[in-house]
Amino acid sequence: MKLAINLLKAPHIGIRDLKGHLSEFLKKEKPVVVTDRGQPINVILPYEEMLELLDILDEMDDEETKKTIEEGRKSIRRGEAGIPVSNLFKQVRSKRK
Repeated sequence: MKLAINLLKAPHIGIRDLKGHLSEFLKKEKPVVVTDRGQPINVILPYEEMLELLDILDEMDDEETKKTIEEGRKSIRRGEAGIPVSNLFKQVRSKRK
């Protein structure tokens, strides 16, 4: 969720402005949304955030994780209280060990 929030808060910079200030934006270690005529066309992500995103995607591709998520969705549809995503990943990781 942190990645999504950071992306929503990320500054937008036009492609022309980025050309002149690329090294400045790369050193900030924050996401940057690159725009062309005001429309988002690309995102520059810091290395650590990209690794975190790839780790999340890998976990989401795990069959046991998919089953756990589906169970959670069914529970929520029945009106039961859900659990935070961070707790879900902790549970899945602990089952793998």
